Amino acid sequence: MAGNMHFTVILTIIVLSALPAAAAQAGTPVTLPVEVVGENGTTSSVTVEIPTPLARQVRSLWIEIHGLSYAGMVSVEINEGNWVSLNNDTVSVAEPGKSYGGIGGGFPTLKVTLPLKEGAVVGGTNIIRFRFDRTDGLASGFRVLAFNFLTSDSIKVLKPDAFKEEDPNTWTPPFRDSASLLAGRQLWQSATLTASGLQNAPRIRAHCSDCHAYDGRDLKYFGYSNASIVARSRFHGLSTLQGQQIASYIRSLPVPSPGRPWNPPYQPGPGLDAQPVANWAAGAGLSWVLDSDTATLPFVFRPKGDLARQPDIGNAPESAIVAAITPDVFRPDGNLNPREIPISLQLPDWNHWLPRVHPLDAWGPAFENSEFSELYGSTDYASSGGRRAPRASRQSLRGILASPDLSKLISSGRIIAYFEKWTNARRALLKPYVERAPVEWSPDLANKAYSTQLWQLMKTWEITQEFGLEGRGRELFGSTGESRTWFNAIPAATAPSAVNIPDGPSGMGGSALTNEYFNASWYQLQVLLNSGNHRHRDRSPVDWLYLIGGFQDLYRESRRPEPARLLVTLIKAMQSTDPRIGPEDRAQGWRPDQSVNPTIMVNEAWAPMFEALSREVRRAITESLLSAWLDKNLQYPLGRYFTVGLTDNNYALPANYGDISGPNVWDATPLFTAANVNPEVVTRLQKWSAAYTAVAARFQYSPKSPARSRETGKRF
Repeated sequence: MAGNMHFTVILTIIVLSALPAAAAQAGTPVTLPVEVVGENGTTSSVTVEIPTPLARQVRSLWIEIHGLSYAGMVSVEINEGNWVSLNNDTVSVAEPGKSYGGIGGGFPTLKVTLPLKEGAVVGGTNIIRFRFDRTDGLASGFRVLAFNFLTSDSIKVLKPDAFKEEDPNTWTPPFRDSASLLAGRQLWQSATLTASGLQNAPRIRAHCSDCHAYDGRDLKYFGYSNASIVARSRFHGLSTLQGQQIASYIRSLPVPSPGRPWNPPYQPGPGLDAQPVANWAAGAGLSWVLDSDTATLPFVFRPKGDLARQPDIGNAPESAIVAAITPDVFRPDGNLNPREIPISLQLPDWNHWLPRVHPLDAWGPAFENSEFSELYGSTDYASSGGRRAPRASRQSLRGILASPDLSKLISSGRIIAYFEKWTNARRALLKPYVERAPVEWSPDLANKAYSTQLWQLMKTWEITQEFGLEGRGRELFGSTGESRTWFNAIPAATAPSAVNIPDGPSGMGGSALTNEYFNASWYQLQVLLNSGNHRHRDRSPVDWLYLIGGFQDLYRESRRPEPARLLVTLIKAMQSTDPRIGPEDRAQGWRPDQSVNPTIMVNEAWAPMFEALSREVRRAITESLLSAWLDKNLQYPLGRYFTVGLTDNNYALPANYGDISGPNVWDATPLFTAANVNPEVVTRLQKWSAAYTAVAARFQYSPKSPARSRETGKRF
């Protein structure tokens, strides 16, 4: 019997490895993605060939799907079987998407597995149909990025050569004549639209160019297909012909097209900096969204030697990672590059950058007559060099950036002040709605406020791209600045919490979990786009204490710790000050009592966040972080930390975040010892702390720590 079992296993392996390849050679490869866009009931189908021996072993259908945002949106049919609606009960959602709500949660792209009955797949030709069942007033379709049939052992039946990727470079405009291109541009800028594809949807004041980049460059840049543009045009009340004219205009734009709709803008990953800065916004792609947070560790603590150059560095053994955990990684004078470090948090796709309702339709004359609107530029259009651009006054950002003095504007730092003025103007516009007491939050009010935030973020991207700002940071920050950066804190200002949108039914996505996902995502984007360029001033451009505390808020809802992403943020917080400025400069210099300190690694409130790390990895990180923190402190004579007659006005995190800021790191000495930190490092901490305390006493120094609520985040 043992011999027969052995023969059966070998036969199965031979069948699984050989037959699919033969089938793929005989059939026509399926072109991916499978795009299903249009009205309710729109269906797309694909055909695959499967040999009979393999068909009998199929037990499920695995799908990677972009835009599956609510239950009842998508159904699947195999051959002539029953249609199955995809929801969190009918499919299993893969991590990490499952922890962020699965279908109806935060992630724009999910990997799901649909169980199949025996016999659902037949030997020979199989037809899979994907159907867009109904819109929720926002969606107009979805995309199947990949799929495969799986055996009971989760072995993929279809081989890679059964598929081919669509090449956007082969796309052509529906029309090429100048009249159609002109008509498309005019429709883009001024066509009257309806709010959605729902029956009796009202007309809106905004035009296509108001909720997108004014010239439509975002659709070209992120690779939206002709079919998706036509479908969205019909969704907003235009005809098929008008949609084709708009698509023709978009195809004609002289801008690059490195992105795709499903690849999150600025998603970090290896090799991103090696690409032209014009490609940065396209991100590293979904392939660099990791399945687990701890898979990030080898990219932070890179193993030495040949292992560091291996393509599967993410699978480095723990011993190699531990050996690479050194104080140098945490060095405050260093510059960790988060753009090249992949994470498991999938950032919002471009669709989630776009406002759901334009501020003009949300607030009417209050927006139309506001400084916030004026500082962007008028919503009417003026001819400019053969194209049309928003009318720019001298006071608007557009007018300022279009001036011949752009280089001086950047090198002087005035560009930062102009963006700050625009953000303050947005705060002034929203204040009567979101800061009055009490605010009666509703999904409608939250949607309007959040859409106003998104409008500013999207228009910031538009301006940044048009004027080529991303590669000019070193004109202001010098050679130590980032090779690519933004000049503002608008990504962080896009977090729902920045306008006090509460967790719960009125939160974005209708839940505390999804609301916190968007908080975390926009704060993460801020770290990627502008973490301070070693020019941190007070709490700008990033309030590190608040941002790091937000990891607790997301964990409270997801129950999914992210120690590696947290460590990247912690390192960037330590590296946010100018190495040339000492602690006597309380706004810009190194202040060990003004940011998150090494006690976060041993604080009880943060223990769940680091449980995913082994004891040895946790010990090595704690020891190296503490050593780097001490090394930086010891660079300066103790007297430079104090000023006669002045006391630090520290602010404390909410109690549930734990006591992880402030000067009294030495109080955690027993905890560092219990964590097996090298006794020599603990002794150094004790000696420095004793000397620091003695000098503080001579200055009669006593830091103040007023209570601080999470509403501090609304400063962005």
